[in-house]
Amino acid sequence: MRKHIYLILTKEENDLLDEIIHSAGFTTRSGYIAAVAKTTLYGLNTGEWIEKIRKLATDKNRTEAVFFALLSELAFPAIAMKGSKIALEALIEELKSEMYNRTGIVPETSDLERLAGEYETLYRPELLAYRTETRTRTYLEENP
Repeated sequence: MRKHIYLILTKEENDLLDEIIHSAGFTTRSGYIAAVAKTTLYGLNTGEWIEKIRKLATDKNRTEAVFFALLSELAFPAIAMKGSKIALEALIEELKSEMYNRTGIVPETSDLERLAGEYETLYRPELLAYRTETRTRTYLEENP
């Protein structure tokens, strides 16, 4: 038999909780709440467990922010002209090295591929503008 738990949160609290839950690797809010309940039921230090979850979420968010900054610094033109997949293939070792230098970790290639795709989606207007300007400039240089 299933039981239901209802939470009363503000929209901001709900959004933050969802962000933490997903950043910590939980696919659903229910899965997270069940894990909290089980840590309490089975005598684990729930406060310590929650701090670990918050650290995971913070580390993940920091890693993503650093990677997005690296893509802007090192790969923006390549992503604009060739797409994130080709740009990542060409720059993967340099990006991993810089990720290690800045964060002390090297994320999985599959995580970097996913994030590069997200970057390409989030920065689409800027990437398209860069590509258009570059192609226009090249055309004008070749056809004075």
